[in-house]
Amino acid sequence: MTRWLLLIICLSVYLPVIVFAEDDNRTGIRGEIIRVIKPGVFDYQVDGYILRLRAWGVGFPKRGQPGFNDALAFTERILIGSPNSVVIKQEFDLENLKVADIDLPNISTTFSKLSIIQGVGWHNEKESGRYGPFVMAQLRAKRKNLGVWADDFNYFSERLNNHTPFNSPVIPKEIKKQLSLPTMRYWVTGFGKIHRPGCSFYERGRGELSSRPTGEDCRICGGAVGK
Repeated sequence: MTRWLLLIICLSVYLPVIVFAEDDNRTGIRGEIIRVIKPGVFDYQVDGYILRLRAWGVGFPKRGQPGFNDALAFTERILIGSPNSVVIKQEFDLENLKVADIDLPNISTTFSKLSIIQGVGWHNEKESGRYGPFVMAQLRAKRKNLGVWADDFNYFSERLNNHTPFNSPVIPKEIKKQLSLPTMRYWVTGFGKIHRPGCSFYERGRGELSSRPTGEDCRICGGAVGK
């Protein structure tokens, strides 16, 4: 009896456990993290079923942004093959992922907090609110200028996430449209005759080029009206 009791205790310590936060008894289901999809998103296998989970309260760079590869490697290194316990914080998010807090007993912290401390990700206050441990972890990372805080990139702006230069001037739509369209320049003679490019009288004699000519249209080429 004692031998079986010791075996049960050992298994409960070293095998990963998934726990639902809403369950007051906090009963766990043994499972393991089998693959990482992207930073903070991973597959958790439980009794033949696979759950796709996302780390709670932390955001990461997207593919193509600075720090994405580092965050992906960090997630794989910390989660795969390591003892952990998973607490479900939200059944499904907008991407149909379960949101979970992953406790790492070997280093006495959570995956989300460790990611924020090391600057691999940032505190997602919209999800966790002003959660004290995450707030302090982010302050530490900012002071040390770690990870995402060392990159000259604004991860929180949709405009910048589309790789628009930081100092790009804002051009009104009307002017953009004019700049994008080719402009025809007409030859207006001193007598007020308007000739379009290709006309035998184009740029002959005295006159000037104009994109908005006024005068009498040439009978041969049609001038500004054309034929």
